[in-house]
Amino acid sequence: MAAFAVLLAGVVALNVAVLRANMAVHRLNDEQAQLQAQNQALASQLSAAQAAPRIEGAAARLGLVQAPATDTLYLDLGRP
Repeated sequence: MAAFAVLLAGVVALNVAVLRANMAVHRLNDEQAQLQAQNQALASQLSAAQAAPRIEGAAARLGLVQAPATDTLYLDLGRP
């Protein structure tokens, strides 16, 4: 009878260990997904930051110049 109790306790301990391992894997998968999303957002920001100087350089090669701020007008399309 004592051997059965020890065996049963071992099975319970093993199940608890497997459950903890599964919880750790789930937590790590969530963290991985979060880090991948963060990495994609950072890559997008980097791409956008690198695009502006390239566009400005291409515009300069075409002879385009930046308009003075006094020549810039903004329209409020929300008004009738």
